[in-house]
Amino acid sequence: MSGANRKKKIMLEWGLIFIGTAIVASTYYLFLKPNDIMTPGLGGVAILIGYLLPLSLGLIYFLLNIPLFLLGYRFVGRQFVIRSLGGMVSLSLFLSLFEFLPGWHQPIAGTLLGGAISGVGIALVLLGGGTTGGVDIASVVIYKVWPTFTIGRGMIAINSLIVIASWMTTDVLHSIYTLLSLLIAGKTIDVCYAKWSGKGGDYGEKAEVTS
Repeated sequence: MSGANRKKKIMLEWGLIFIGTAIVASTYYLFLKPNDIMTPGLGGVAILIGYLLPLSLGLIYFLLNIPLFLLGYRFVGRQFVIRSLGGMVSLSLFLSLFEFLPGWHQPIAGTLLGGAISGVGIALVLLGGGTTGGVDIASVVIYKVWPTFTIGRGMIAINSLIVIASWMTTDVLHSIYTLLSLLIAGKTIDVCYAKWSGKGGDYGEKAEVTS
C-alpha cells in the first residue's frame, strides 16, 4: 500500500471512530437519559463501587480502565489501544458537547431506538479499529481468545451482569429497559460489523490490518 493510500485509510478509520462516538453520545441524550435507561458498562460498575468506597467516580472509572487497556495491548495490539484511547476521549468530548440535545420521553421507543442506534455507532468505532473503552475492550479481548463468542454477545453478557448487579440502585422496570436496550445494541453491533467489514465480524483480522 502506498503512503498516500495508507494515509487516506488511517484518516478514514479515525473518521469512523469520531462519527461512531458522536452517534453514541447523541443517542444517550436523545433516548437513554430522558427515559432513565441506565448506561451499561464500566460506568455502572464505578457507581456500584462508589457506594462502597469514598472515591470519585472519575477516579474509579479511570482505575477500572487500566487493566482493560493492558489486556487490549496484550491480546490485540498497540494501535488498538491508541484508537481505543481516542475513542474514549472523543466519546467524553461529545458527551460534553451534546448536553443541549432535547430528549424523547418515551421508554419503549427509547429502549428500541437507543439500543439500535448506539449499536450502529459502536460498530462504526469497531470498524475504525478501536473501541469506546471499558466493556468494549473486554469484549474484543474475549473474542480474540474465544472467536465463537462474538463481540456483540460479549457486550451483552458482561453488561447484563452489571445491570443485574445494579438493581440495588434502580427499580426493576428501568433495569428491564436497560437489558432490552443492550440486547438490541449487541445484536446490532454483530450484524452491522459483519456486513460492513465483509469478514463475518472477524475483529481479529481487522485489528491486524490496522496495527
